[in-house]
Amino acid sequence: MTTTRLYYFTGTGNSLKIAKDLQQRLGGCTLHSMPKSGPIIEGDTVGLVFPIHFARPPVFIEEFIERAEFGDISYLFLVATGGGLFGYALRRLKSLLEARGQRVDAGFLLSMPGNHPKVASFQRTKPARQYARAKRRVREITDAVLKKEKRSVETNMGPIGALFAFMTRHPYELSRAHRLDEAFEVTDHCNGCGVCAGVCPIGNIQLDPVAREPSWQHRCISCLACYHHCPQEAIEITGMKQMKRYRHPEISLEELIG
Repeated sequence: MTTTRLYYFTGTGNSLKIAKDLQQRLGGCTLHSMPKSGPIIEGDTVGLVFPIHFARPPVFIEEFIERAEFGDISYLFLVATGGGLFGYALRRLKSLLEARGQRVDAGFLLSMPGNHPKVASFQRTKPARQYARAKRRVREITDAVLKKEKRSVETNMGPIGALFAFMTRHPYELSRAHRLDEAFEVTDHCNGCGVCAGVCPIGNIQLDPVAREPSWQHRCISCLACYHHCPQEAIEITGMKQMKRYRHPEISLEELIG
C-alpha cells in the first residue's frame, strides 16, 4: 500500500493552506506539522511545504533536515511559499538534503501574501489574486507529483534574489542563533490571554504567572505567529513599521494551535 505524507511548517497559515489543498487533490495522504513531528520522515511520496525566510529556507527547516532520519522515499518534492523573493532557497535546501543522502525529485515556488513587515511593504498584488493564482499553481504541482515527474528545483529573481539574500544575512544569522525574538515588544494592550503562547509551534513563549505577560525563551524559529495572531495586536517588532496582522482567511487559529 503506497503512502503519501506532507510535512508542513507554517506561522500564519499560508503553507498549511497549500498543504491542505495538495492533500485534497493528491488524495489519501496525511498532514504532519514539522515542529510537532518526530525525526523520521517517511512515505512512498513525501512533500515538504514551508515558507521562505530572508530568501532562504527557514533556519528551522535546515535544522529539521539536519536531525531527520529518512525512510525509503521513492519521490520527494519541495513546495516553498513566500512573498516573492525566493532566490536560490530551494537549491540550498536540495544541497542540504543530498548531503544527508536524500534525493530531491522536484521543487516548486508558490507566491502568497508576505507576512513579514518588510516584505509586505513592497507587495502590490492583492491577496485575492494571489490566492487565485495559488489554486492554479496547486493544480500544476499535483499533476506533476501524481505523475512523479522529475524536475529541477525552481528559482526566481536571479541576481536580485541573490543580492537580497546577501542583504538579509544579518537577520538570517540572528535567526540561526534563535535570537530574533529579542526584537519583540509587548505594549500595554496585552491582556494576558495567552494566545501567543498557544500558537507558538515550539512552546517558546511563557506567560508570567502573576503579570500574565509573555516572555520569549530564545528558541525562536522566526515564524511570526505570535506577532500576527495576538488578538490585541499587543506584540510589536522593534524598529519595524507595523503591518496589518495577517492569517490566511481559510485557516483558523484553532488549526494552528491544534
